[in-house]
Amino acid sequence: MQKKALLFLLILIGFFVRSYAQVSSVSQLVNAFLDTVQQHAYNQSMVKWDSIRPIFIEQTKTVSDINALAPHFRRIIRQLKDGHSGLFFEKADQNKEAEQELFTKMAGMTDKEAGFPPKIFSHFMTKDRYAYIRVPEVLYEQRKYVDTIGVQLKALDAQHPRAWIIDLTDNTGGSIFPMIWHFADLIDVDSTYSTVDRTGREDKQKVRMCDLNDHDQKWAKLFDLEYDKVPPIAIKNKNVPIVLLVSEFTSSSGEFFITHFKGQNNVTIMGQMTSGQTSANDQFPVGNNYMINLTTAVLKDRTGKIYEIGEGINPDIPIVIDFVKVMAGAEIGDSSQRRKAVKAANPIYIQQAIDYLKKQRKK
Repeated sequence: MQKKALLFLLILIGFFVRSYAQVSSVSQLVNAFLDTVQQHAYNQSMVKWDSIRPIFIEQTKTVSDINALAPHFRRIIRQLKDGHSGLFFEKADQNKEAEQELFTKMAGMTDKEAGFPPKIFSHFMTKDRYAYIRVPEVLYEQRKYVDTIGVQLKALDAQHPRAWIIDLTDNTGGSIFPMIWHFADLIDVDSTYSTVDRTGREDKQKVRMCDLNDHDQKWAKLFDLEYDKVPPIAIKNKNVPIVLLVSEFTSSSGEFFITHFKGQNNVTIMGQMTSGQTSANDQFPVGNNYMINLTTAVLKDRTGKIYEIGEGINPDIPIVIDFVKVMAGAEIGDSSQRRKAVKAANPIYIQQAIDYLKKQRKK
């Protein structure tokens, strides 16, 4: 089945949702799950299906509550070893059919309802007239996100910036399309990266999502992001230097945002190697309360580089930061502590970008 072009949810590079009948039994759900993973997962060869399938079916035979299947499903997903696939699950009432598919329900949820913290937006013009904008992660409230970024970019562009500094240091992903929506004018080609599935089939990604087919228009309407109603803003000051700030926490859709720009002559990537979730995921409902976010392809940037599973993006200019010093000598061990250190070091990243742009102007 051909990939769709719509990229609205959960690091979508090629978006398509397959329709399944409402699953009424545990055995149906188990087989739908196994069939989906085996047929579509990029790393499906990591699983020994001939032996795993009968064992898995036997292990779940005594399960009477479909809610109890979640840990079993996650165990299979972990065997793919792609570091990006996952399971979305909502507890279901055994005796009541779900009112709406999980995907549809997620599309209308707010950050607060989903238990997510509020998004942190930031934009300003430096004294050297460099436009700074922070691009946060996004999963829920996508139309609100697109509108907010659009207002910020318009305000910055009206001040005639000499350069753009786009901050992705704390962008852990979510949905690529709302992120890139209003940045289209800063990209100098119509199509940028590609996704390559395990058969070698390559799908080119367009920057602008116009001329969608009827199926994709349906999902655009679901997110209130129909192209003719929310066209990308026109940016006048686009033939200027662009700096992308990245860190080890720039992940998933944050990395795909980078590859929309990577290889463009006026773009410089600064920071640390990104997290390595440079694989494309598609969503597969296998029952109204289960949806698999499955890695189905890897990334190929416009320079021709194909990224391996788990391979991050190297910056053009590394930024070396003493994070222990930034944290006033506090020990930095786990991922949570490192992420706090990256956030605390944000002024350093910005200053490094400013210093680089100043040097470039003097040349």
